[in-house]
Amino acid sequence: MNSRERIIRILNFEEADRVGYVDADLFPGLLSSWRSEGLPEGIEGTWMNIPGLRYFGMDVYSIWFNASPGYDTILYEETKDYVVTRGGSGSKYKSWKTQPGPPLRLDPAVRNLEEFKERIEPLLDPDDMRRLSSPKYPYRKDLKEVIRKFQEEFFVTVNIPGVIEYSMDLLGGLAPLLTLMMKEPSSASYMFNSIASFLSKVGESFIEAGVDGVWVFDDEGYKDGPYFSPKVYVELVQPAHRKICDPFRKERLPRILHTDGNVNALVPHFIDAGFTALHPLEAKSGMDVRELKEKYDGRLALIGNIDTRVLSFGSLEDIKNEVRSKISIAAPGGGYIISSDGPVPSTVSLSKYRFFVEVVKKYGCYPIRI
Repeated sequence: MNSRERIIRILNFEEADRVGYVDADLFPGLLSSWRSEGLPEGIEGTWMNIPGLRYFGMDVYSIWFNASPGYDTILYEETKDYVVTRGGSGSKYKSWKTQPGPPLRLDPAVRNLEEFKERIEPLLDPDDMRRLSSPKYPYRKDLKEVIRKFQEEFFVTVNIPGVIEYSMDLLGGLAPLLTLMMKEPSSASYMFNSIASFLSKVGESFIEAGVDGVWVFDDEGYKDGPYFSPKVYVELVQPAHRKICDPFRKERLPRILHTDGNVNALVPHFIDAGFTALHPLEAKSGMDVRELKEKYDGRLALIGNIDTRVLSFGSLEDIKNEVRSKISIAAPGGGYIISSDGPVPSTVSLSKYRFFVEVVKKYGCYPIRI
């Protein structure tokens, strides 16, 4: 059974030959440390490039769609530690070169709905011939061939931002977005709907190109809970999420939502929006794949939940117990892909990460007997 066949079965709540395996970003500085432990050159840290997927034996390859409005970049300042730019979204950032963490937002692209309509909305054109989503894209045949090629080795997703992440980028962070949602909900709703309409058309195009599913990156919470109440999610965000999911739902293709934080209160509403899988189930924020499996088995596939604190500071026996305890509950009957619960931090050694992968391959074979 190859990776594509494996992941298709698992996301359809069927058992395969073993559990699926994928992982997310690596923290800055980790690769240089791992190379000192023998990691080959050519492996990068952003969502694991092809050499990285092959080296560790992961099952999912992702095509990242550049959904930004597409503004040219202005470089304001650069040092050995950071760079200040105004990038494709139109927002100005200070980004760190050598340390983990999100960039510092310095100046937003827009501050209100009027500026959004003027500066952003006209550029949300999926048929712009420069975009992969356009039927007029000169190399569209190449895109389809690349998808077919990588499907021989992997399950292939298109990765796109969600409306919360997209809007935070435009508005300069979470605080101004939540302020807009609270004080001007109709403006927030308009922005979400406009962005979702664009992303829905993008989804239709990638379905036609042959992808196996969509992965939507849209953080909705932090360690103590969601950014907003379930009521606000249902009223303002869910209609946009549903619009993004709809093209894939119609074709019965998987819809994966990535969100950090403790989002237990929102999970039923994610399902109602059309998502069929949830990632990364942040253990350090209180998400537990065993509890989620019991509640949503057959309704929501689960990806992640391996605690990076255990990978960082636990013994090899601790790592084995962490993996086995999650697999034993989440894997039977399908519906579980193993992954760390967030970016792999610089505190994880290559030897421990390799051990983690070995344990996954050893104890994740069906039928699960742990």
